[in-house]
Amino acid sequence: MGKVNLTVSIADQELPHFRDLVARIKGLGLEVDQELESVGVVTGAIDQEKIQAVKKLKGVAHVEESRKFQIPPPESEVQ
Repeated sequence: MGKVNLTVSIADQELPHFRDLVARIKGLGLEVDQELESVGVVTGAIDQEKIQAVKKLKGVAHVEESRKFQIPPPESEVQ
């Protein structure tokens, strides 16, 4: 399976340990794009089969996979 883009939210009570938690997520294979410590969010890409391991980490509040969609160009027949 391929890589999936993720947004990972850190639980409020774990924000003082944000960097440690991000290091553990990286250890699971997350290729980090952004670390938004002030809001407790980290984004990046990971192998799809490792998503459950990220979700199970203590301190992770929510994991959301990015969704892709494409709108047809204005000149296309389907509108």
